[in-house]
Amino acid sequence: MKRRMHHLFKEDGRILIVAMDHAGFVDTPMPGMIHPGETIRKVVAGGADVVMTTFGTATKFTEELAGCGLILSASTESPMGEYIVEAALSIGADGVKTMAYPWLASDPNSAVNALRLGAECHKWGMPYLVETIPGGFMGGAEFKTPEKIAAGARIGAECGADFVKTFYTGDPESFRIVVENCPVPVVILGGSKTNNDREILDVVKGAIEAGASGVAMGRNIWQHQHPDKLVAAIASILHENATVDQALKKLG
Repeated sequence: MKRRMHHLFKEDGRILIVAMDHAGFVDTPMPGMIHPGETIRKVVAGGADVVMTTFGTATKFTEELAGCGLILSASTESPMGEYIVEAALSIGADGVKTMAYPWLASDPNSAVNALRLGAECHKWGMPYLVETIPGGFMGGAEFKTPEKIAAGARIGAECGADFVKTFYTGDPESFRIVVENCPVPVVILGGSKTNNDREILDVVKGAIEAGASGVAMGRNIWQHQHPDKLVAAIASILHENATVDQALKKLG
């Protein structure tokens, strides 16, 4: 477990994950994911610590992924659920990630399934990341309060997660509620696509100031005009404690 965690988190205890698992569930081709090998090369060159992706991409682009950590993204709802950890081990992955939807009425077994996979990861010494989405992606504003996000993150930890991925609450003060309520490291998800680089970096900086351990960002990186430069900018905030203005210089 410790060896794999060292492949994921840097010595400063922080992590920059580029999430590239979208092709496993979206219903249309997505720029930046059409040729994943090219994108992986760029984000690794920019300083990504980890790429999080699906089984197909992980097995077909092994050379491109050799320079970073690897998290296998998997669904607990699949009949393959019980084989997820074995599959991750077979491809040399450093971690497994799944989703949990606390308080989503249409998926009442979400947390139970996440707990089941957590037990399996623990048995094999496989680092486990749970992405918690209170109320599901279509959940209303009542599920997006700092308190609900914090409670959802805690559920992820109680399912056995070694680290949790969830929403940023909008400012450092409110996000501290999430960090303080979660006994494992918290990383923020990237959210909706934006073309505002400063906005992205402000979110990263605010989360780190609040005690977050890193980011797991997808479309805002691999649909960026220069994904390598944006990764370098984010990495400078995470690992060099750069200001937003300093990080923006990485983007030219």
